[in-house]
Amino acid sequence: MKSTLLVLSLVGALTSCKALKAIDSANSIPEKLDATYSQIQKTNKGIDETNESVRLQKLMLAKNDMLDDKNTKDLEPVAFGMIAGAKKFGEAATTEELIEYTRVLLLQIKKQRPDDSLRDENGKFPKSVVEFYDHKKMVDLNQIMTIAGFCPQEKVDQIIEDQIARRGLYESTAYVFLMSRVMFIGTYLQETLLADPIDSVEVMRETIVRLGAIDAVLKTPYKDKVKMNIDTFIERQGIITSLYDENGKMADSWNAPKLWKKVMKRFDQDLKDGNITIGTKLDHTKVQNDIADLKATVQNYIDSWK
Repeated sequence: MKSTLLVLSLVGALTSCKALKAIDSANSIPEKLDATYSQIQKTNKGIDETNESVRLQKLMLAKNDMLDDKNTKDLEPVAFGMIAGAKKFGEAATTEELIEYTRVLLLQIKKQRPDDSLRDENGKFPKSVVEFYDHKKMVDLNQIMTIAGFCPQEKVDQIIEDQIARRGLYESTAYVFLMSRVMFIGTYLQETLLADPIDSVEVMRETIVRLGAIDAVLKTPYKDKVKMNIDTFIERQGIITSLYDENGKMADSWNAPKLWKKVMKRFDQDLKDGNITIGTKLDHTKVQNDIADLKATVQNYIDSWK
């Protein structure tokens, strides 16, 4: 009998120990979860900080590329050397950074002037000084234009929403940003895509994307305020322009209604079966379907201006 009681007591004691351990273990779960959650937060913060560091590095490298001497030497009609850096900058920058950087550049263009101590005995700035400062202003302006020109459409839409529709801090800057976008793309189209045969589906797509970006600005409800007034050059003629002139007309380089018709005509002239399929493995039917779809897109743009 005593042996039986002893066994039962031991079993009870062991059971109680297991129960206590289970309770302790259960009580420790929230602590473990808190520790795990804290570690996850630290890891995520570390990842975020790393990603942000990488993004900022991309911005710095893109800016340095844009401003490299070899890329800022020839700026007209298009600053081709600055395009690669501008694309990367537009992709890496936030919409706030894009519009704030535009504002800073506009202020630099406005305020940068040579010191009066550089004037000659006749009270004039030497030609070399004038050329240096006017070129510097043009470099800053071309930063704005190339960045705006190749800025992803979704970021442009966000700038319009935040700064124009909601009357943001940089509303006036946003109008210059949009004008710069239209001016750049218009000239870029004339000098590149429209200067050569539009003889492939990819060139066709690119042409539609670029001209479509102009079209979007021309149709914005705020189009009458889209303009630029850069008149602080020392000798260079100022750049004063608007999306539409006082008669409601557009400049030839961004006249979307005419350009869409021109593009459609070029498609018909340049897109031939041979120069799309020769040397490739593309399925002929698929190519023709792509061409038909892209032409339909252009026709829709044409019809939208009627």
